[in-house]
Amino acid sequence: ATGRSVSGADGTEPREQERDRGMSEYGKMTWPLKQYVWSVRRELWGNRFLILGPLVMVCLPLVLLCLQLHTSHLKVIKGTAESVPPILMFRITAEMLFGIANVAALTVGCIYALGTFYNERKDLSVLFWKSLPVSDRLSVAAKASVVLAIGPLLSLFLSWVATIVLIVATAQAYGISPVGLAEQASVGHLMIDDVAYIVLNTLWWLPIYAVLFLVSASVRTVPAVWVLGGLAGLYIVEAIGLRTNHITGIIWDRFLHFPGTGFHDAQMKIIATQSDGFDVQHTPTDKIVTGHLDFLALFSMPSLWWGVLLAAVCLVLTVWLRRRAEPI
Repeated sequence: ATGRSVSGADGTEPREQERDRGMSEYGKMTWPLKQYVWSVRRELWGNRFLILGPLVMVCLPLVLLCLQLHTSHLKVIKGTAESVPPILMFRITAEMLFGIANVAALTVGCIYALGTFYNERKDLSVLFWKSLPVSDRLSVAAKASVVLAIGPLLSLFLSWVATIVLIVATAQAYGISPVGLAEQASVGHLMIDDVAYIVLNTLWWLPIYAVLFLVSASVRTVPAVWVLGGLAGLYIVEAIGLRTNHITGIIWDRFLHFPGTGFHDAQMKIIATQSDGFDVQHTPTDKIVTGHLDFLALFSMPSLWWGVLLAAVCLVLTVWLRRRAEPI
């Protein structure tokens, strides 16, 4: 009876003690991961707009587009409107909804990053969170994951769901097979390209998120005032004092220029004639869709990785400020 509670004659420990030690070591290794997962879930529970915002911004235009597809096709049947080729209609609407989903995720991400550290200091919840056995480094990592992983994944999921719905709606409106339309429009290739676009744009906006985190963790008044005031002051100093706009141009380019599909580079021209029908020319978006070498060129841009380096520095400073955070 006593052989289960003492070591054996050869000095080995009982199996029960070995099992308990193994479970204890496994728990120590998985505990930081559990803390991280619960920290991310806590951020999502406390900021429902991160989910509801992109959901509403994508679902509303999707419903309107489906209704418009049905109405337009009825007009074509009655002879009161010209028919648009189904592939063209699908590509235009799918790209538009993907852009809306992407911009929605970026917008709510910026709102979240600008207010998260400031709000927890203002409502005194920082005292409660700092009393928990969660490091400041893990807290910042969880908040950064919300805008760098959860937001882009939600945007990607919504754009894929919208693509499937549009295939069915377009095929039904034109009386064709959804499978045939999907094959002609290369839907699988478009979905793979969406992944590359999401990753590219997330890395492109990473320094913006990081700077907003830094502002949120450092200021004691409304962060939006500091951001807008800082941009206005920088523009005045550059334009009047230095007679240049190089720095402000870089900042605005980061906001408005989405690599490959940005407002600055991508141009869509829809040319409609009675004889030739509709023709869509993408410049340079169509090249990116058809060739992955352009993706490699975009991912190798120096400005992209300089921004990532700046973001890393800002996140390190944010951790330092979070460690010294006090209620406002």
